[in-house]
Amino acid sequence: MDRLERLEAIEAIRSLKARYFRLMDTKQWDELRSVFTSDLKVLTPEGTVYAEGGDTYAAALRHSLEHAVSVHQGLAGEVEIDADGTGRAIWAMQDIISWEDRHPKAGWKSIVGRGHYHETYRREDGTWRIAALTLTRLSLDITWPASGPEGHQPT
Repeated sequence: MDRLERLEAIEAIRSLKARYFRLMDTKQWDELRSVFTSDLKVLTPEGTVYAEGGDTYAAALRHSLEHAVSVHQGLAGEVEIDADGTGRAIWAMQDIISWEDRHPKAGWKSIVGRGHYHETYRREDGTWRIAALTLTRLSLDITWPASGPEGHQPT
């Protein structure tokens, strides 16, 4: 890959990450699937597989965020293109999310999170896509519903 191709790839990956945030926050679920490879792996910070497959992860995001207002900010991406033509990046991030009622699994009313996305990318069908993703959080500020974490009124 020559210098210009490398710069074009870096810019395409930057645009891909911006599209990921926009599609997620504007709830464009069908289009969101297109930013992931078919065999996407989402890993926990400990390295455990959280989700496999672009369809699976897009559906999980929809389930989690469909009844929420979310704003995801990706900042200061460190994007590199590897010799084999794949890419990787670390993005500083902040997300602010408020649910109509509460998060369907964790029970939060709202969160403000800060941390980093660690991702790898590859071309699939001639388009750069996210192939692996890990979100590490430095902080997570949680607001619980008035009824408490378990949905019961405090006594």
